[in-house]
Amino acid sequence: MKLRDVVAGANASMYHRLDFQKIRGVYYPRSEAEVVEAIEQARAKGYEITPKGGGSGLSGACTGGNRDRFIVSTLQMKELLTISKDQGYVDVQPGATPDEINEVLEPMGMKLYVSPSSRDIATLGGLLATDGGGNDTWANGTMRDNTVRVKMVLYDGRRLIVDWEGVRSDDAELALELNKKDMTIHDVASAHGTLGFVTELRVTIRPLVEEHLMGAIAVYEDFDALGSALDRMIKSETPIRYGEAIVEAHKDVRDDLTPPILILEFPEKEKASIAETTDFEEVDSGELERLKDIRIKLPKRNPNEGVQAALFEGYGFFEDSLRGMQSRMEAINGLLIEDGFEPFAKYGHGPSKWYLGDNTPAFGLIMHSREIRPTDKTGKELFETVLKIVDLCDDMGITPKPEHKWPFSDKAKKTRIEELRTIIGEGFNAFIFEPECASETLSSMV
Repeated sequence: MKLRDVVAGANASMYHRLDFQKIRGVYYPRSEAEVVEAIEQARAKGYEITPKGGGSGLSGACTGGNRDRFIVSTLQMKELLTISKDQGYVDVQPGATPDEINEVLEPMGMKLYVSPSSRDIATLGGLLATDGGGNDTWANGTMRDNTVRVKMVLYDGRRLIVDWEGVRSDDAELALELNKKDMTIHDVASAHGTLGFVTELRVTIRPLVEEHLMGAIAVYEDFDALGSALDRMIKSETPIRYGEAIVEAHKDVRDDLTPPILILEFPEKEKASIAETTDFEEVDSGELERLKDIRIKLPKRNPNEGVQAALFEGYGFFEDSLRGMQSRMEAINGLLIEDGFEPFAKYGHGPSKWYLGDNTPAFGLIMHSREIRPTDKTGKELFETVLKIVDLCDDMGITPKPEHKWPFSDKAKKTRIEELRTIIGEGFNAFIFEPECASETLSSMV
């Protein structure tokens, strides 16, 4: 095994057990021409392609499963190709991170407003593949909201340009067929690299905004009170700039906090409008940073006894499930406890935004979760609990893994991608569409 193979297989999900012998080639192209060359070699040998960015995603798609495959990395494709302050966009290769782009833009008084917590690692191509965002998504949207167009290479080497109006291609017949299907950026977003290899993105940039922000903490008696407060914020389009919930936390790591709480940051001039949606206590800048630090470190700390694990990272509470959080949280924790897990920490972006599989925007709380894992369970047994959680979320009106749609329990999104793949080809990440992808392939990788 080569070090390059191990690095290529690394990812932030729990799907770590890979058969590295099935990674038949690892490529680090610097240009579209080199991408085409790598794809040609894979096609000639009958191997699939797995696009790979920074590996910070939680879906496992960037591993490619356990099929024979070439991994084509974007990590050498970081060039900013065009900067247009007047028209508010940059053209950039897919391997650049938000931090790298903003390092260039901010001295010009401009910024790309996509800020996931992994913005120093996550690549733009990967962010679009999962339609990622961060704690500013409520104000600035997800990655698709900030993408104007993409250039893609298909498995057979044909090129596409996809924007919000449709598709262009040198192959007029291909463009016609895809435009009949109304293919847009919506389809590339959250597709997990299954449609093709993105070689360039045009993303929106805006002027840096200087405003006086104030910090606050809101404490709630139970989960219903937290959810109802978020529901009021969403309905009133509250101008929150930073909103993070600590829904619950183990006594060993919550310090002096008593969850559920919201940590908020908003323009001082909006103090009165925020007060109409929730009671809060103002905090100074030092206390605000302390609260943010506790929240950031929750997934990085362990209890005094035992080890935490990211069993199932994402729950999207919205509409009825947001307003009725109490019973749903009790059901989630009851399932975890029944299967031998101890709830450790639940936290996340709120208010926030994501898209359902039919491209309907949803607004609510994206809650991440950590558990103290039992020591006597196999990887397959751990994953059986994941499948139970997905079913429970579907039953309770919660979007499972809202930023990732993994493993495509959202049937609308999966069906749409399969329809497009009948037109453009199926050489990218086909393992996702295996009939037993979740119960067999993914469970074997835990």
